[in-house]
Amino acid sequence: MSAYIARRILFMIPTLFGILFVSFVVVQFAPGGPVERVIAQLSGSDTGGTSRISGGGGDLARAGPTGAGAGE
Repeated sequence: MSAYIARRILFMIPTLFGILFVSFVVVQFAPGGPVERVIAQLSGSDTGGTSRISGGGGDLARAGPTGAGAGE
């Protein structure tokens, strides 16, 4: 039984590195990013549909605070 547990623990190491590698590759090769989106918004460039799809806030983000005490 201890050999089984030791083998399972040893197999966790390459599995962990494999998961880390795949996550790193996906993040590195994904197009765009939060910094590039902010730079595009500051320069006035059109960000396309990504701000609408990814929850950019739309008109609600520019509306300001609402609710009780918002006008005070």
